[in-house]
Order: sequence, then C-alpha cells, then structure tokens
Amino acid sequence: MRRYLLFSCLLVLSNCLYAQVMTIGDFIKAPNVSRQKFNNYLSREGFFRSNEYINGDTLIQEYQLKEKKIATIADSANRYAQGLFYENKTAFCYYTTSTNECKEIIRALKDNGFHCEGENYQAPFLYQKNDMTVKLSSKVEDTLVYYSFIVLKDVLPAPKNIAFAEDFLGFNSHENLEYVFGKGNVQKDVYYFSDTDVVRCSILFPNTDRQVIFIWKDELNRRSVSHLLIGNSLRNKKSGKEDRPFSENVWTLRNGLRANMSLSELVRMNNADFSFYGLKSQYAGIVVPNKKGNIDFKNTGVILSCLNCSNSKLMKQETVSAGEAIENSERVFVLALIVMPQKEYNWTAFHR
Repeated sequence: MRRYLLFSCLLVLSNCLYAQVMTIGDFIKAPNVSRQKFNNYLSREGFFRSNEYINGDTLIQEYQLKEKKIATIADSANRYAQGLFYENKTAFCYYTTSTNECKEIIRALKDNGFHCEGENYQAPFLYQKNDMTVKLSSKVEDTLVYYSFIVLKDVLPAPKNIAFAEDFLGFNSHENLEYVFGKGNVQKDVYYFSDTDVVRCSILFPNTDRQVIFIWKDELNRRSVSHLLIGNSLRNKKSGKEDRPFSENVWTLRNGLRANMSLSELVRMNNADFSFYGLKSQYAGIVVPNKKGNIDFKNTGVILSCLNCSNSKLMKQETVSAGEAIENSERVFVLALIVMPQKEYNWTAFHR
C-alpha cells in the first residue's frame, strides 16, 4: 500500500522550481542539534513547538509552522515537524502533503550525494551518505497523504578506538564503513550460507588478516547489522579470486576468542567440556548454544572445522563432545566466530 502512496512522488522528477520550507542543509544540520538547542533552531526555521510527549524511551517534540512562515508559501499543503530525542541522540522528522515538495527534497538529496538502492522496490526508501540516512515513507492522516522524511545521523566509532571484534557492531551500514575506512577498503559481495542460500554482504579489509564480513538485516540497503563473521576461510564470492595466502585473522573478542584456535585451546578457555554438531547435522561444526563454562555460546557463535575428518565415526555423530574429539586426536579448530548485536545468539539464523 505504501509503495503506491509514494508512486507519484518517485516518478520522473519535474523540472519546476519549488521553494522548500527547509533546505537540504537544514535537514542535515538538524540531527546535530542538541535537545537543549533544538527549539531555538526550529524557531529560526519558522516553526513553533506545539506539543511534547514520551513514547517508550523517546522524547518527541512536535512543531507547526508559524503564521508568518505560512504566508510565504504559495501552496496550501499541510506541513509539520518533529524532533526525536533518545540515547543522547537527535533525529528530525519532516512531514508534507505536497508532492512537488517531496520531489524537490529527493532531487536535492541526490544533488548532495545521497543515494538510494531501492527506489524500484518496496517503500520505505533510504537515502544514504556517509553517516547520514534519510528515510522516506508515507502515511494517511484524515484522508491526506503525508510524505515523511526522517533524518538520522549515526554516531560511529573512531578507528583508533577499535580494539576488539565487537567494536565493529557500532557501524550500521556499508555507507558507514566506506565513510570511515575508505571505499578501497570495503567491498560489496555475497555470502553463501549454502549453495542455494545466498545473501548480500559487505567485507571490510577483504582478503587480509583484518577481514570482517558484515551480514545485514536490510540486504537491499546493506544496513542494520545482523551479525559479523570473523575468519578468513569463509564462503564469499570474491574471495575465490584471491590466490595469495595471508596470515590468520587478527581480530579477537573481548573474552579472548579468536579464529584458528585449536579445539584444545577453546576447551581450556571455557574451563569445561562442551558439544558441537557433527558432520551429518544441518548445523555441522557449530558449537551447541549453551553455557557450561566460561564462554556463553548462546551469545557467542563459534563455527568449528576439522582436517581429514570425513572418515571419522565420531565426527559423524549428531553431536560430538569436544573432550572426546581431543582424545580421538581429531584435528578440530575454530573456523570462524559469529558476533551478533542480539543479547542471545540466534544460531539457527546462520544456517538458515
């Protein structure tokens, strides 16, 4: 339904000029304004605060246009704005019933370097640039169609502050990664969960010992981290083109976990035995998600691999005890780590 509400706005943009209530520069600046200064900022743009309320952990301030500002606008479209304040962050929302204004805002966004991957797909549409995102959608209020632009600014970690794999969860999009690390260090790729299940991903420092694979919840826009994969021998498309050998992945988790650890090292770190799924399981190699030692495998995904184990009866069991595998001299090691923002490790999402 929302796709059709926006259809007229996303037709070929008209050549007519339109005096916007706010410029793109104003839009981009708004999320940088603190809550304490936000009212004065919008007042200078011709708005007055009409309401304030709390929704969950977000303070919402609503703003209407001043009569003096309305008098300068040629059309009779309805407009209002909101400031959203949460976690010491500011977001700005602008609503208009003017299709022409919607078109001009889109044009201005593109002229200022914002791009959208999904204009030919389902709404909402995301326009991204560096650490900024503008989300375009629509809603109906009293039979009127309002086009809404929500402007967000991501607060990103500085490269010098990245010490552990979990620190990369602070990046929310492929655009963020290019902005901070440079386009030459970030690659768009696809990741193979299986031969038939393939997803879009982003790879930071591809084919190096610092490689990190980002799997996104929003594949189309490559935004919102689902999970990170830490390890080098992973099934992305372009890695197969790189024949040059490189050293072990350098990233560790805060608890000391790292790729290429031996199974013995992993058991010692956990200070207890644990089980992992055997070769005949659909989750082959994944440590069973529970906590029976120092490591909470519900929140930390560990994928194991084994050298020359195809004929091992032990390794073909549904689940295998790590202690038994060590006693049987199986050459098992940590292939990759799964780092997830969720509180609980959704291990079934990896082998979907």
